[in-house]
Amino acid sequence: MSEAKPKKILGLILTWLIVALVLAVAYKYFVKPSQEDKIEELTSAQSQYEDEVTINLDAFSGYCVLRSEEFKDELKKQKIRVNLNDDNANYLERMKQLQSGKCQFAVFTVDSDILSSVAIDEFPGTIIFIIDESKGADAVVAYKNAMPNLNSLDDPAARIILTPNSPSEFMARIIRANFSLSELPAKYIVEADGSGAVLEMFQKAQKAEKRAYIMWEPDVSRAMENPEAHILLDSSKIKGYIVDVMIVQRRYLLDNPEMVRKIMEAYFRAAWVYKDDMESIVIEDAKKTGGKITDEQAKKIVEGIQWKNTVENYAHFGLLDTEKMEGLDNLEDMIERITDVLVQTDAIKTDPLVGKYNTLFFPGILSDMQKDRFHPGRRMNIIDESNISDTEQVRGVKELPKLNDKDWDKLVPVGQMRINEISFGRGKATIGIQSKRDLKKLAKQLKAWPDYYLVVVGRARKEGDLDLNRKLAQQRAEIVTEFLIKEGGIKPHRIKAKVAKIFNRGGEGQSVSFVVSESPY
Repeated sequence: MSEAKPKKILGLILTWLIVALVLAVAYKYFVKPSQEDKIEELTSAQSQYEDEVTINLDAFSGYCVLRSEEFKDELKKQKIRVNLNDDNANYLERMKQLQSGKCQFAVFTVDSDILSSVAIDEFPGTIIFIIDESKGADAVVAYKNAMPNLNSLDDPAARIILTPNSPSEFMARIIRANFSLSELPAKYIVEADGSGAVLEMFQKAQKAEKRAYIMWEPDVSRAMENPEAHILLDSSKIKGYIVDVMIVQRRYLLDNPEMVRKIMEAYFRAAWVYKDDMESIVIEDAKKTGGKITDEQAKKIVEGIQWKNTVENYAHFGLLDTEKMEGLDNLEDMIERITDVLVQTDAIKTDPLVGKYNTLFFPGILSDMQKDRFHPGRRMNIIDESNISDTEQVRGVKELPKLNDKDWDKLVPVGQMRINEISFGRGKATIGIQSKRDLKKLAKQLKAWPDYYLVVVGRARKEGDLDLNRKLAQQRAEIVTEFLIKEGGIKPHRIKAKVAKIFNRGGEGQSVSFVVSESPY
């Protein structure tokens, strides 16, 4: 027998073995599963659901409506199954899942939306409604003697203890971007693993250390049980910064606008059901997320979160006339403000939206709901206005009370606003062109701090005629004050010009500073 024949037989055997192996693999991974799927289909009931969506979120109490039975039931009635994926506040992974389509909806704070999108070099989602805004749930706590006010952070020894990649870190950035803290070191953050860990560090700290601690409720209330503690700043004093939003994948929105609307309407209906009893749902929600809170702690949490209703969303999305907005910010202005904080504090190098802040949100669904006269308390969108006994209201910004001269003298300084030095003509009270731009920017900043008064302090030089210097300092403070009122839109009763009691040498003696102040508690 020639050598070629055994080789040929061996080749045939190997070929058949490979064919058999391929057939076995095909059967295991394709034929058998298909048969099993068919058998399963023939021996199963038809699902009551026709559609399914996934929402990525975390355990924050502000998202309790999304985890509520009412929200699920609203969607169930429309044969929609909602899957909630808790990713433990991993914002980057959340954004990647939105980008890939593994989830169709995701919850973010506006700042985390921007940062996560920059990290993947794409904005795959668009904001469709605002869920809530922090109104006291986040706070900066310190010991009174070591840190009497925010200006105390203007020290090389100062540090801020916080949870990174959270609203706590963004709150620290808000402070750094808005206040003059040139002495605060670049590496001022001390990281902690959650608000509870921050509270523990606060309780164990040396009370004389220049330390500020940023935490959220209920830990803020726990910290304030110490009589030596006080709040330097909480989120009730600012607006348009710490805002939670619902984001939908852009492609999903284009392909499924009706489904997006169903999700939104179900959310607003569920929020309407719970609006007068949020404490109960917060307590129930804590159990679902593995926590336990008392009635008093639930009360503090609810006081610190402002859940946005449908009409307030119309206002934020620019769908109401200005006079009906009651001082609420347009979302476009909020995004600009938040982006500016991120740029100023080097979280991002440049504005990734290049000023096109409108590209980050979509008002179309809300606009359709408004046109159809949607009301969360009614099943039908077309309703008789005369038959509505309970309508949603825009909870506007409360005006600060007017002060007399004695009240102004009693104000407590909070901190000095960050602004480039205002330039004047030599020996004059005229404002330079660039300084006018800076003052307009300052006015926009002040609108985000509605609970504070502003004292414009003119400083006089020590050299020369002291009386003339003081008069010039007063004139400069007054001309700046007038500019902020007339050109910046600051209400006259919020601002006052004064002259510093202490005379300074050189250029510092000709400066004007801006001191944010509040009434003493």
